[in-house]
Amino acid sequence: MYAVLGETATLIDTGNPGEKSFYQLKTLLKNHNLRFRDFDHIIVTHMHTDHCGGVSLIQQETDLPVYVHELSRPVVTGGESEFNRSNQFFNDFIRQCGADPSVHQHARKYKEEIWRDVHYVSEGDEVYIGGKPYNVLHVPGHSQTDILLVDEQQGITFVGDHIIPELAVNAFIEPPVPGKKHRPAPLIQYRESLISSRSRQLGKCFSGHGKPFTQHIDLIDKRLAQQDARCQQIRQVLKERDKNVFEICQEIYPHLKDGIVFLGLSQIQGHLDLMESRSEVMKEERNSIIYYKLI
Repeated sequence: MYAVLGETATLIDTGNPGEKSFYQLKTLLKNHNLRFRDFDHIIVTHMHTDHCGGVSLIQQETDLPVYVHELSRPVVTGGESEFNRSNQFFNDFIRQCGADPSVHQHARKYKEEIWRDVHYVSEGDEVYIGGKPYNVLHVPGHSQTDILLVDEQQGITFVGDHIIPELAVNAFIEPPVPGKKHRPAPLIQYRESLISSRSRQLGKCFSGHGKPFTQHIDLIDKRLAQQDARCQQIRQVLKERDKNVFEICQEIYPHLKDGIVFLGLSQIQGHLDLMESRSEVMKEERNSIIYYKLI
């Protein structure tokens, strides 16, 4: 989260859902002589709960507009039906991976949250942060809703979770957009987004986790190389025999258990999507489970 002060004050991201996180943020702002009503609006870098979870409680206290990428609309407006659609997708995905949803699906309960005065942004739009204009760059991969907020003149970019020096970001499997049949291929998207942001003058980058950094090109090159290395690791696992995603996950991430297994399944599936696009693997469905083999 960032409170950006200038001609105005803008809040970027809002932390986790729930009163504990809300009051922690409120206290932190108070320590800097700030209140929620001092901000002009909220900008959400992506629709993961540790970044957007506080919007509803903040808006209950003061009417702040919120800006978020246009692909957030189904989650913002879809209510319980969209929650159930998403849950069913993850249940089916875990089953297709060869895992057990009753064991490996993280339990979630629907809780209604109402956002007001929502403004949807897209690639090339301009938003104001601290009174200064920033360009919106859509960078899907980590989520479908990730955006960078870029001010090339000042040399400042708010990157959300797109790139983080301290950890390699997961490209999470997500449901198809409502009305579409096929899910996105998030690692392929993420690599395209990394290559796109690599060519931009981002200057000093402020991420959603960790310290600010400046060498975004070196970091992106490192992440792309790590993804290629993971593909090679999966190739070695598949040399023995055809395997499903869960079996590959157990070999590469043996420490992941129970509901946390989804993180590994998502990571492995993303790399298999990439390998399939490169004609390195092919898939075959057997008893509703997808198996992969080397070509």
